[in-house]
Amino acid sequence: MAIVKAANVTKYDAGGSGDNIIEDGYIKTVEKVWLDTYSVAAAIPSTTSISIGKVPKGKKLTGVIVYLPVLSGVATTGFCQLSTTAVSNLGTTGTLGKMKIGGAEHIIASLATESTVFLSATGFLTEMPADCDIYLMIDANGGAGTTITGGTIRTIVKYV
Repeated sequence: MAIVKAANVTKYDAGGSGDNIIEDGYIKTVEKVWLDTYSVAAAIPSTTSISIGKVPKGKKLTGVIVYLPVLSGVATTGFCQLSTTAVSNLGTTGTLGKMKIGGAEHIIASLATESTVFLSATGFLTEMPADCDIYLMIDANGGAGTTITGGTIRTIVKYV
């Protein structure tokens, strides 16, 4: 069996302590976690951005996890997108990309059942150019105008 090493593992094995040789290896760092919830009290149209966390300037995004409850009583599907700017239309490309469920980059999640979606590779380790909010947009029924009607959305935003 062959073993290959990533760049910072190679540096560490060669005597790097993590303090002075391994730049941006984050070996001794502490990941910050922003936990939040959003309780849906009224219908949310697909043109609404939900602010789910804040990341300081210069920090790198390491993950976003969104736990979606049953958000609609009908068997409809929806798309999720993350962005560092509030946008008025889900068709606008999110700066952090579409979220994914399982291995699919373009998620289609049932809003009639519980789902968990994750940050896609597009947004991973994105350095924040300024203090910014992380926005979640959910497009119920792929843009057909169906609104989300209830439930509590739980989110985890992680950065170093």
